[in-house]
Amino acid sequence: MTERDLYDAALIEINKLEAPSMLLEDYNYYINKAIQQYINKAYNRYEINQQVTDDLGALKVSDLLKINNNPTPIFPGENKDYYCELPDDYWHMLSCIITFTKPSKLSVCDGGNSTTLSNAAKKMTSDVAPSIINNAYFKPSYKNPYYSINTSITGEDIIDDIFYGDCDCNGDKCPRPDSASVGKIMNIFCGDDSKCIPSTVYINYLKTPQRVYITDDDLDGPDNTKTLEFPDYVCYEIINEFVKLLLENTADPRLSTNVPINQTIIPQITE
Repeated sequence: MTERDLYDAALIEINKLEAPSMLLEDYNYYINKAIQQYINKAYNRYEINQQVTDDLGALKVSDLLKINNNPTPIFPGENKDYYCELPDDYWHMLSCIITFTKPSKLSVCDGGNSTTLSNAAKKMTSDVAPSIINNAYFKPSYKNPYYSINTSITGEDIIDDIFYGDCDCNGDKCPRPDSASVGKIMNIFCGDDSKCIPSTVYINYLKTPQRVYITDDDLDGPDNTKTLEFPDYVCYEIINEFVKLLLENTADPRLSTNVPINQTIIPQITE
């Protein structure tokens, strides 16, 4: 399904195919919001069954990340601050596996004759961090690593420019230079690295979905719009989300009947 196919299908759903009454700017806004809304709902129940996993299969990406380190740790009990720069298209994390190396062979309990060891990393949340610092069973180690996702500002001389450095800003914070960029990094917490040092990070994640954008020129002549990254059945689910957003915004009485009729059956999530 192309972007124009999606547009035509949306007009059919709101009975405006021959006489569209909404501006393209409104359509572009609501269809992208519908995509975000659908993906967020699916992500909340990801891996519950194969259907949900397949729904987001077009966005699933695997990558092997390079590990960097700073001499100053940011978590108690750490020797260094280990971190990875996440890909530009990163959106949501699915899983994280960290491989550690050891100068000599590992013990039988840790992996036998191998000098490498891989363990799944768990998310380090703000409420968990204080409670595991002194807990021997749960504190970070190469056997029990953690990760956290943070925003990072990178760029030439960015530290000086932000924190009253060499720039002449009369005591005020300097604006970020054009060479700087905002991205995401993943901090790795593995405790004392004297036994094992993190070497590689393997992640599965959901990438940022493509933005749908239709112009007046796209509606004339042959369909030259790009093909959507989702399978057709997912596009129809996105259209359902779009119609609900539009009907609610216009206070259309069809909203009361549209939602139950076009509601896809999903598994119930119990606490």
